[in-house]
Amino acid sequence: MPSAAAADAPPPSPLTLFADVDDDDANGVPDGEEEHPSEASLADAVPLDATTEGATLRPSGSGVVRILAGTRVVPWGTKLPAHARVQAQKPGLVTLTGTDKKGRPFAMSLDVRAAFVADLRGKSVDFARSHLSLARTPPSRLGSDAQRADTDEVDVVLGVPDGSMGPLELDLESYGASGIKLDALGHVALAPVPCPGAPPGLHCLGTPAVRLVVDDVDRSHPLVAGRALRAEVGGAIAVRSGGRKQALRVAGPRETTVGSIGRYRVKLRPFIFRLVPGGAPAIGGNDPGALASLRAELALASATWGQCGISFGDVSRLDITLVDPPTSYLLAIGNDLGLPASGGSVTVKVEGKAVTAAIPPRASTDDVARLVAVAIIKAGFAVTVSPNVRIAPGVFPSVDLLVKKKDGHWATLDAPVSTDRTMAIRLGTVDLVDGLEHFGDMDSMSGTLEERTLVKSIEDGDPTTVEVVVVPFFGGSGRIGESFISSESPSMRNVVLLDRAGVRARRSSFTVAHEAGHVLLDAPGHPDDYDVDTPTLLMDSDASDSSPFGPRRIGVDECARVIREAGPTSRLPLLTPWPLAPLALK
Repeated sequence: MPSAAAADAPPPSPLTLFADVDDDDANGVPDGEEEHPSEASLADAVPLDATTEGATLRPSGSGVVRILAGTRVVPWGTKLPAHARVQAQKPGLVTLTGTDKKGRPFAMSLDVRAAFVADLRGKSVDFARSHLSLARTPPSRLGSDAQRADTDEVDVVLGVPDGSMGPLELDLESYGASGIKLDALGHVALAPVPCPGAPPGLHCLGTPAVRLVVDDVDRSHPLVAGRALRAEVGGAIAVRSGGRKQALRVAGPRETTVGSIGRYRVKLRPFIFRLVPGGAPAIGGNDPGALASLRAELALASATWGQCGISFGDVSRLDITLVDPPTSYLLAIGNDLGLPASGGSVTVKVEGKAVTAAIPPRASTDDVARLVAVAIIKAGFAVTVSPNVRIAPGVFPSVDLLVKKKDGHWATLDAPVSTDRTMAIRLGTVDLVDGLEHFGDMDSMSGTLEERTLVKSIEDGDPTTVEVVVVPFFGGSGRIGESFISSESPSMRNVVLLDRAGVRARRSSFTVAHEAGHVLLDAPGHPDDYDVDTPTLLMDSDASDSSPFGPRRIGVDECARVIREAGPTSRLPLLTPWPLAPLALK
């Protein structure tokens, strides 16, 4: 016979659950609606204790749950196996009643809660079929017009069954694409709010508008302190209450002129040049320092472009190459003005072997390039003909000849001797000691001869990759980064160049992200060249500010343009769809 103390003891606390509406197996179907659940879709199912083994139970109440053995749904009224789990499908209070394995009466209470997310216009964000996105606007005060217009900030709402006795707390946690915890907001302030389209029998508590940001600079601003979380494209935001969670993934903007943007990846080929052969790298002081410095720069640029759902992948695994300045392997035919030939001949020494080609009168740069290439090939070398775009004052476009030895290594050429009075034929050389000669307004589309010699030494022939090239410094003053886009050049395309000053300015000018923007947008200009100057935009031409109001924002219209210009259906796709994969969160 039970003691009086036992008889007076309160019933056990109800088991708290969340209605499982998220998508842990990343198949686009809410986990609680899976007809044939997978182990991944049961990440939020809760194990029942050993007292339920052999019990025969039936549910009652306003909520809906199901019992599973492994991934098999157990019909109500049948004996429960060992290690059974319960998965909630709809919020409300649920009572499981029946008999245990010895035939004695058995009862268990379940408190099934709901998690809701809505943008600041009140539009619901589906946990399984939609996603959250990074903020693309500067911080703004709660309740301001700017804050109300933000479609990225969201309200998080906790739906609690009427009569629930459980604790009413809510925590938010952010996880990266690898599942590593990035950030958290504990015990977020809650206030009563209307329940967004929830069934009757619930009362709801909401958070202040939550903002997902790229870094701590944005997170710590007083206007958003306590309601901002660092987040990452491909990661997730977990809503936790009563020890349970629901998770919503992070991707690109939900509403654009090209539709909802998910997650895309850009293929990069990063290079760091040494000042001289065998010398110090352009950044970092030594080889490990150089690699760490560029990885940090690429990580920031990737996070910044996360505003558009675009990632550079796991930068910790990127293959970054440290390279010496190239030999003089390039011969430029008609460099700069590309004037037609007046007639004569040209002689160039390739690995010390003199090669001569005749130049007919009135020949174009293409004609002369072919004649010289044939002569070099006959001398036992390999030649790649690399045409350039015609510069603004040019007659014909120049053509570069890239010469290799039989073993595949670059050949060394001496300065050519030409008797032609009008067609310039020059040797490409790279001397980084005095800085890389950068392009001006007249030759921005083709690059200088020194830039072409540098960049073409590392090209892979794949126009869908983006080369990121770091040099010690640019010649002259004021230049910290450059880019070459695909629409302007048949050879120098999808290339980002920056120097150590560009790396140092990473938090104020976002140099790599900005120059990558020219490539991804396929746009040589800047918005403030022809429109209102907006210093908060990443693509502003002259802004420099390390605060949250610096040049770090990407507009939703720019995100849509990137998808049109560089997406999978574009003329030259730089973006590869990167579907969200299951993400295990504990």
